[in-house]
Amino acid sequence: MSTLGIALTPKRTLLIGAGKVAAQKARVLDSLDFAYEIVAASKLDAYFESKIFTCKAFEDADAEGFEVIIDATGNEQVTKRLVALKPLHHFWLNVVDVPELCDFYFSALTRRGDIQVAVSSGGSSPTLAQVIRNKIEKILPRDLTSLIDRLKNERKKPDRDLDKLKEIAKAGVGKVFLIGCGTGYVGNLTLDALNAFELLDVALVDALVSQEIRALIPLTCKVVDVSKKKGFHSKSQDEINALLVEYAKQGLVVGRLKGGDPLLFGRLGEEKQVLAQHGISFEVINGITSALRSCTVSGIVPTIRDISKGVTIVSAHLRETLFNDDWVGILKQPLHTVIVLMAHSFAKKIEDAIAKQEIDPNLPAAFVSKIDLPDQITIVGTVGKLDKMATLCATPAVLIIGECVAKENILPAENSGKIIYM
Repeated sequence: MSTLGIALTPKRTLLIGAGKVAAQKARVLDSLDFAYEIVAASKLDAYFESKIFTCKAFEDADAEGFEVIIDATGNEQVTKRLVALKPLHHFWLNVVDVPELCDFYFSALTRRGDIQVAVSSGGSSPTLAQVIRNKIEKILPRDLTSLIDRLKNERKKPDRDLDKLKEIAKAGVGKVFLIGCGTGYVGNLTLDALNAFELLDVALVDALVSQEIRALIPLTCKVVDVSKKKGFHSKSQDEINALLVEYAKQGLVVGRLKGGDPLLFGRLGEEKQVLAQHGISFEVINGITSALRSCTVSGIVPTIRDISKGVTIVSAHLRETLFNDDWVGILKQPLHTVIVLMAHSFAKKIEDAIAKQEIDPNLPAAFVSKIDLPDQITIVGTVGKLDKMATLCATPAVLIIGECVAKENILPAENSGKIIYM
């Protein structure tokens, strides 16, 4: 048996039928730039609207001169005649959905320039072949052109080293998924993230990735804890960057699992830059950021007509333990909400910075603590009481400031948890 697109060089091909099944085969042939002729009693699928074909019932003489014939009619009489004609005309036959009568099978094909990966189920389950093909599509880098060219040049060298060629090939097919895992609640993990987990050989996991989400990582995947907590770094960012490059250059599929959304204060820019510098393919998968999830679970709506017309998301924490208060002046804007990440341990400093800029101490504020956990709590008060509010809740916590946090504007939902008003 052979697989179309791999074992077949261009041959004179006949497709019999112009219905839905025939259209599926025609799409495959077209994707391979495989020339073919069509004979069909009638045009039953819109895909053939632009096709030139012979409109007639199949006759024995139609098989003459063809090297490959695809029977997509579903007509047993046509199939019997084709089977009888094979010894006379010596063509290869594919009878759709009848694998025992096929001389070759259609494959689910992945193409990356000169590289082609064909998946065949032996005709038993084209759907399974497509699912596996789609998985391969996700694993392979989208562009292998430069890698192929480099390997071609290396092979031409008289002193070529086969081990070196293998290392170059492995380094060129590694891939990294930069995955946001949300606040830790499994129900908020995206399908893209969950599907990416199934592809991973190695996962570099942050502290804010919950145990429930870690449990979804396949047992075959190596898990490396790269937790970074205030005052304690199991791995520095440079070390994490080096690990991403090291594992990817081994030809592995690597996952960088982060809490929240990696686009928000997750050092995504640094990691993307390092991967790009090393020519490593990567994909970014968004997660649900605590900045917005905190609003959902507390009943706070950050934009309300005539109360808040915009939102700014900032961080009170910069590299290492540096405090950031450059954003405080934004609080002077009317009809605006500011959401502050990593603010809990800086509550007193934030309160002082706000007072220094003579901002109204009665401006509403809320700490939303332990988002999506059983001990989730929201402390609602004002910016003049931030230090006291912080003592009533624990980290991690998100700080929300603005008129949208006023008691009359908060409408708790069933998942809002405990709320304390000061």
